[in-house]
Parts: sequence; C-alpha cells; structure tokens
Amino acid sequence: MQSIWQDIRHGFRVLGKRPGITLIAILTLGLGIGANTAIFSVVDAVLLRPLPYKQPDRLVFLSESTPQIPNMSISMANLDDWRAMNTVFENIAPYRANLAVLTGEGQAESLRMREITASLFPTLGVQPILGRALTADDDKVGAAPVVLLSDGYWDRKFARDPNVLGKKLNLDGEIYTIVGVLPNTKFHGSWRDYSLFTSLWRHEDAYGGAAQRDEHPGIYAIARMKPGVTLEQARAQMKDIGAQLAKQYPKTNSTHSVTTDPLLNAIVGDVKPALLVLLVAVGFVLVIACANVANLMLARATERQREMAIRVALGATRGRLIRQLLTESMLLSVFGGALGLAIAFYVAAALSAAAPANVPRIDGASVDGVVLAFTFIVSLLTGLFFGIFPAWQVSRTDVHESIKEGGRSATSSAGHKRVRAALVVGEIAVSMILLVGAGLMLKSFYRVLHTDPGFNQYGVLTATISLPDSHYKDPATQRQFVDQLVKKFQTTPGVQAVGFQKPLLGGWETSYLVDGHIDLDPSQIPSTDITSVTPDSMRAMGVHLILGRFFTEADNEKAPPVCIVDTTMAQLAWPGQDPIGKRIFAASGSPNDPAHARTVVGLVAHTKNYGVDQPSREETYIPYAQRPLQGGSLVIRSAADLGGLASTVRAAVQSLDADLPVRDVRTLDEIVGDNVAPRQLSVILLSSFAGLALVLAAIGIYGVMSYAVMQRTQEIGVRIALGAQQRDILRLVMGNGMTLLLLGLTIGLAGAFSLNRFLQSMLFQVKSTDIMTFASVPFLLAAVAFTACYLPARRATLVDPVVALRND
Repeated sequence: MQSIWQDIRHGFRVLGKRPGITLIAILTLGLGIGANTAIFSVVDAVLLRPLPYKQPDRLVFLSESTPQIPNMSISMANLDDWRAMNTVFENIAPYRANLAVLTGEGQAESLRMREITASLFPTLGVQPILGRALTADDDKVGAAPVVLLSDGYWDRKFARDPNVLGKKLNLDGEIYTIVGVLPNTKFHGSWRDYSLFTSLWRHEDAYGGAAQRDEHPGIYAIARMKPGVTLEQARAQMKDIGAQLAKQYPKTNSTHSVTTDPLLNAIVGDVKPALLVLLVAVGFVLVIACANVANLMLARATERQREMAIRVALGATRGRLIRQLLTESMLLSVFGGALGLAIAFYVAAALSAAAPANVPRIDGASVDGVVLAFTFIVSLLTGLFFGIFPAWQVSRTDVHESIKEGGRSATSSAGHKRVRAALVVGEIAVSMILLVGAGLMLKSFYRVLHTDPGFNQYGVLTATISLPDSHYKDPATQRQFVDQLVKKFQTTPGVQAVGFQKPLLGGWETSYLVDGHIDLDPSQIPSTDITSVTPDSMRAMGVHLILGRFFTEADNEKAPPVCIVDTTMAQLAWPGQDPIGKRIFAASGSPNDPAHARTVVGLVAHTKNYGVDQPSREETYIPYAQRPLQGGSLVIRSAADLGGLASTVRAAVQSLDADLPVRDVRTLDEIVGDNVAPRQLSVILLSSFAGLALVLAAIGIYGVMSYAVMQRTQEIGVRIALGAQQRDILRLVMGNGMTLLLLGLTIGLAGAFSLNRFLQSMLFQVKSTDIMTFASVPFLLAAVAFTACYLPARRATLVDPVVALRND
C-alpha cells in the first residue's frame, strides 16, 4: 500500500511539471467522458430504468393491428374474447384517454383523464397514497361516478389537502366524487400529466358495446403475464386467439391480429434506435479523446526513456514502471472524469429541458447513483485504454541504449512512432464514420424540412375545444355551436378563412366499399382516414383543391351525403379515373341504403397528417354538418398577428359558453414542428459529436506531426544544409501525414458502409449509402487534416540548420 501512495505522489509531481499538457489531457478527457455520461443519463432514464411498477418485466401492452395500422385500438367485443380465451395472463386491464371539462371551480378547465377499470392499478401494482382505488362496483354500468386525482393535480389544485376525499367535481356536467389520490408515478406511456382517473365500464354502451365488433373506440390494454409464462408464449397464444377470431368473424376481423409487446418497449420503442445511435456516436468521441491523450502520453514517455532506463538500472522492475505510468494515467482519467461529471450535470439538464414533449421518460434524466457508477467505470477504463500503450512501450526500453544515447532509443522510438501513427489512423477512421452518419442525418433532416405536407401550415392558428355531453349531446346543438363560433371570425379583420374540424391532423379509420366492388371478401375491404370539416376548414388549412369543389353551406344535414377524397384515396379506389361523381359506401352498412353512400364532389392533394417523415394514409373528408362531433379544432388563417388572435379566440368561446375551456392554442407551424422535433434533436446531437470528433482528430494529427518535426529537427537541418528546398521539406513532412490520412479514410469509409446501414430506419428519403455524402465527407476531413499537417510542415521549412545542428 505504501508503494501505491508513493506512485500517486510521484504521479502528481510528474503531472505538475508539465501543466500545459496535463490540462489539455484533462480537458480532452472531460469532454469525452462528460458527453458520454450525459447521453448515458438519458439512455438510462428512457431505456434502461425499470418502469415504476411491480415486476415491470411481466407487463405487456396489447393492441390490435392491421396491415395499414400497426397499433390500432381494441374493439370491446374482441377484448371480451381475449379475456375469456387466454390462459397466459393474470389479468387484462383496458384503459382509454379522454378529456373532461371541469366547471364550478372558477374558470372552466379542460383536464386530461384516463378512463380505466378497477383491475388496472392491481395489475400495475400501484396503490393510492390517499383514499381508495376503483372497485368492481365502480365498474358497473350506471354506477355512481367517482374519480381519483393524480399527485400532480392534487398538489396544483388542492395544495395537497388531506381532506380532499369526498369533495365533488363537476366534470362534463356530471358530479363526480373524489375517492383517492395516486402516487407521483406517471401512468403508462404518458409523458403528459393526466390529472384524473375514472371508470371506463360505467360508460360501456358509449363505446360500442360487445355487439359492435367493428368499433374501435381508442381502448388499449395492459396485461400481466402469469408466473412462468414467457413473452414468446404470450405472443404465440394471443396470435392464435387473433387467428381464431378472424375465422369466426371474417367481416370485422379478417385482417386483424393482436400485438403483444413488453410494456417498456411499447413506451420507448420509437425513440430507442436514435438513442442507441447517439450512445455509439458519443462512445466514438471518447475513443478519439483517449487516442489523443495516448499520443500525449507516448510523447512524454519518449522524453522520459532515459529516466526509466536509470530506474531499471537501479533495480526497478518493468512491472513497477508499468504500474507507475498507469497510476499517472489513472490520475488523469480521475480528473477528467470529475470534469466530465460536472459537464454532464449541465448537459443532462439541458437535454431534459430541450427535449420534445413526445420523448417519453426523458424528464427522469439525471446524474444519479447509476450514472455516477457509469462515470467511475468509464473513467477507469479510459485510464487503462490510453495508459497501457505508453506504459508497455516504456517498459520495453533498452537500458544501455537509452543511457548511452541520452534518451533516444532507436528501437523504442520506432515502436512509439508506429503506435502513434496507428492511433491517428484510428482517429481519422472513427471521425469518418461519425461525419458520414451526421451527413446522412443532416441530409435526411433537410429532406424532411423541404417536404410538402400537402397543406400550408404558415399563418394558421388552431385551438382545441371540447363539447361535453351535458350540453352538447345531440348533433343539433353541436352544429349550432360550431356554426356560431365560425361566424364570429368570418368578419374579423385579417382573417382569410376560418373553419372547424375533427381531428386536426390524421383521422379515424373507416372501412369502405365503392361501386363495382361491393362484394369483396372481408379480408380485402380497404379503409380510409375520415376527417369531419366545415366548408372553409380546408381553405384555412391550405389544402390544395385539384378537381371539383370544396364543401359549401348547402352540404348540410338535409342534403345528400357527400365527401372529398385525396389523390391517394382516388388512386386506390378508382385508379386512372376521374373520382368526381363516384360513390363510397360505409362497409358496415348496406350498399343498397342511400344513407350509407357518399358522392365524391372534390379531389384534393394528399396530406401527410401524421408528420412529413411518417407514413400517411388515404384521406376522406366529410361535411361537419352531416357528421357533427363533440368538439374539435378551430382553424383560422389570418394575415394579422396570430399571437394577438389567441385572446380573441378565448373571448369568442367564452361569449358563447362561459363553461367551455379552450386549450392548445397554437400555430399550425408549431404543431408540425413538434412532429419533427425528436429528429431535429438527434441531428443536432449527432452533428455536435461528429464536429467534436473532427476537432479532436485534427488536434491529434497536429500533435503527431508537430512531435515528428521536433524529433526530426536535426535531420531536417542537415537536409536544408545540403540544399533541400522548402517544397522538399514540405513534401517530406506532408507525405507522412497524407499517408496516415489515406489509411484512415480508407478504413473509415469501409466502416461507414458497414455501420451506417443501422441508420436506415432513421433516414427519410436518403439511402444509408448515399453517394454524395460518402463523396463529400472525405473532402471535408481531408481539408481539416491537410491544415493540421501543413502547419507543422510549414514550421519545419523554417528550421535554421546551424541552430539545429548545434543543439543536437
């Protein structure tokens, strides 16, 4: 132990003799370790940390799926059959997201609410911190309405009042009794704050009921596997159950199957590839940082060969020398780790704050015990990585040659040169891989930003308004409210078009038939997304009309049913034909019933409603007057300031109904931007890591070439004395650097071709082997490397041969 303390004290003295090199090494390691720690904190929070439930690895997420929709909500009839037929789950607990309007507590408020069953919290292993959970009696149709509060809403609304139990809340015109408060645990899959939890089954009839198997009312389910049941067994049985139901109910289930996913994967599956790519990328940055520090250590080791030779001559073993040098490396890595930890605190906080809201669980990213352990292990491995090569090389020092020649051993110097050259080649290769990956992501993001979504999102303000059952249950009152609201803005200065629609983006899937194809096999019946719009809503959204017309006020509830289709829908239903005048039939009805037929009156451009970088489906629009819904989104296109218009929207709604809250008042451009925000963050981070790698690689090349010039000062002086010109010296020095560059580029290109195919799932309209990216990145890296080589080479041409020969 005493000898170890001696090594540590000696290590401090050695590092203190060259403070400049020591600080550069610590800063380099700090950047690499800090970036790795920050990204690992995000990966740990999002991907690795177990869900805060009892035995979370036994929880699975259930949904239906079709070839068009991979995660579709569950029919209640199918859900009943799943529960009755399976033998692999302890329980299947359904839930549904909803909104509730709170009145009677000051200004009306729209709250996010989960409709659940009494079995959900036992399935998750969650107990209320106050009061009780739902019971079987609460799940009965027509039961007295009760509600549980989230911890956050209890704190915000009731200041954590322990006497909140028994209080009444007026939700959608119905009086609910507060019976419990849940712990501060976010509900499955939600990065939003759900405030309320109430019973799903007491409204069973409202969701279609068991008799309507083709209704999919937004219900999903969480199930807990029985002890001893594996995920593969659960998937196999649910797949068999789905196949049985498809045979038993071909009209509604022929194309449907069951998705059985681990709950954690269902939550984070969309962001997992991007986070893993970033973790690998930042790991590459640390490798480059280690290579740079290893080069510094090798340079210092060369200078210390005579010292080491004397210590060996005095009886020090080679193992003792290796331990001393590794101790110095470990000291550097510890200081670098401490700096990296400080950097990680700020970077992790910044990532958590800057991350889009639709990145699940990222708000849990922090430097906790797990992250501290990761930093400690990375620091130790880093010290070993960059210290082992210099230590091994020094341990092979030729004692006699080093003492005789004053510290320069030809053998060990040659070995040092080979190792340092190999490290530089590795830095260039890794930088090449990162730069190509960043280039592909940048090009992909450019394509995303310049892809036409099919509508004009600029200059449009949107606002979401919910119409509760208590006042707007029948279609007449829904139509009346929407009509009055829209008319309030038609004469507003600056407003160019105003409409109301549901949903704002996307639509609800509906199966359909067309003339001449009404006797299709159930498995071949197509489907389309449906959006209900008022006459001017599509103009307000900036949807481009190609043929026919938009809806008018005449397309009301008394007029014949009509619709507008997009180009994708038209091509699928009537390829190569004019769709105007064609008819669409609801597949659930009778083709002979006029009430189930709609005539196409317009053709519009296809819109990418789920995000420009996401798959989109065919779209059909129907008049809101012919299919009113409980709420939707107000859409206003205006040449005036949209920020000032927001208060006008709220005032207009309040003037019609003081108990109606307005939420999500945002520009359409912001909504579209949110869809690509995760991709944007990934691009920024990957580009930053690639840029940092490029800088570190340039520093590494510069360091190696500078040291080579210093070591060859006498040789260069002799060459100049013998008549060598500046271009000869430049060619000599630059030739060595360019050789390393070409080797690194070759290896890097091969690595990029091999590894970047893993990026393909993250790219948009760009191939992972994009020729332009692979051709341009080497030029950028070569330009930087050329500059890093040229500066030492230029300095070599200025060597004074007299001074060089005298000093040696």
